[in-house]
Amino acid sequence: MSLTELIVRIACTFLILLLLTRIMGRKELRQLTYFNFVSGIAIGSIGADFILSEDVNIRNGIIAMIGWAVFTLTMGWIDIKSKNVRKVIEGDPVLLIKNGQILRQALQRVRLDVDALKALLR
Repeated sequence: MSLTELIVRIACTFLILLLLTRIMGRKELRQLTYFNFVSGIAIGSIGADFILSEDVNIRNGIIAMIGWAVFTLTMGWIDIKSKNVRKVIEGDPVLLIKNGQILRQALQRVRLDVDALKALLR
């Protein structure tokens, strides 16, 4: 792969990932679901393969990134429309505080300590 092609691939990947991230929506890190986290890693991996692999031509790399974004957006739409799908993707919410009291067993279930909970509440 020539230096020029590498630079073009890097620029294309950066611009496409930036655009797709804006389209797919912003969430703060603490608000990410497992699905959002995995989706972000996957699209980054697709971008890295596109940049580094000479076997992937530019058109296929762009199609792969856009395809993954469409899949992610579709799953997000289904998640909004279907309570059952949302339960599978995000899990059930866990009540951590009840009547002003911290539920320590619930904290253990979600692998969170009291200090981390207090930090999240600030």
